Amino acid sequence: MRNRILGASLVAVAVVVVWLTPSTALAAPPTSEERILVATLLDQLRVEAPATVKYDRDLFFEGADLDRDGCRTRQEVLLEETDVPATVTGVCTVSAGQWLSYYDNVTHVDPAAVEMDHLVALREAWVSGAWSWTDAQRRAYSNDVDDYRTLTMVTAAVNTAKADKDPASWLPSYRHVRCTYVAEWVAVKWRWNLSVDPAEKNAIQTLLKECGAQPDAWLPAMPSVGQPSAPPLPEPVAVHRFWSPVYQGHFFTADPAERDQIIARWPDVWTYEGQRYTAFTTQVAGTIPLYRFWSSTYSGHFYTADPAERAAVSARWPNIWKDEGVAYYVYPVDSPQADTVPVARFWSNSAAHHFYTADAAERDAVLARWSSVWWHEGDSFRVPAAGVPGP
Repeated sequence: MRNRILGASLVAVAVVVVWLTPSTALAAPPTSEERILVATLLDQLRVEAPATVKYDRDLFFEGADLDRDGCRTRQEVLLEETDVPATVTGVCTVSAGQWLSYYDNVTHVDPAAVEMDHLVALREAWVSGAWSWTDAQRRAYSNDVDDYRTLTMVTAAVNTAKADKDPASWLPSYRHVRCTYVAEWVAVKWRWNLSVDPAEKNAIQTLLKECGAQPDAWLPAMPSVGQPSAPPLPEPVAVHRFWSPVYQGHFFTADPAERDQIIARWPDVWTYEGQRYTAFTTQVAGTIPLYRFWSSTYSGHFYTADPAERAAVSARWPNIWKDEGVAYYVYPVDSPQADTVPVARFWSNSAAHHFYTADAAERDAVLARWSSVWWHEGDSFRVPAAGVPGP
């Protein structure tokens, strides 16, 4: 049995194991006696946007029998969490017991009424860093009975409702356990070196402030496979620029295939100007999408990193501007990220196009020489300074 101390202001969590059977595998309590503030653990987590690598649930090898005692993970957790002696048939089939689903404070006696929940769902773990793990690390995470917080039995319908949501999108309906829930969420993410996204961290911080006394928790022990390393950050890629004397506008692409196609098919329309800066083709910490539009009316593209501006263009001029989605990822204009430079945006009424540059010298030349043609709209976003070619 696992006994969680439930309360709005105290989230201390202990492990109590009773009603043992010979086939029962116990969830070991943390080896450290250290208690630590949940807020402290949270601040040690990486803050990153969710990874966009395609999810593959099969890579987690869910339901394994890692200790080879005949009990698969679900049966292990059923045996650990029952509040009365479990009825076990065969090698390790739990057919009766009593389980408290702490998310909704409902007790069940039929094991078919409960499901084993990964507190941090497999898909959530994947987008938070598990996409880069080894098979052994994903298998160990999916079947982690060594820390009582990773897996728990909950009401089947509640598990379905929770799905792969994080605390920004879902919290237990039983309000008295929410502080416990987020404390355990943070502990699991810390144990496995998983990241949090900005909205997720903000939601947890907001809830912790409502918990009264500063919540603390047992410091998690390291997994038996070792704590996974942080995923490698992708390198920025070149963003190429073309100029069209026909359309009197520029075109940008981070796709080498698109660049080569334009060079091959329309050399009389588009003049290749080379790399103008770098950006990311997958979203990394601190970056935001840069959206691209195409207009047949103006025979040109428009780029914005402002979601509100994107929505306004789509709503007001759907017959003029076609939203082509994310071009690549950049830093917001107010980003504190070191070693970045702003990308200036200009508008020309006569050309009916925008012009973008990360080159300060080019920006100043346009301001000095063609201020009557190009109106400086300010900085639009930021990109890595190292990717901007010299004068």
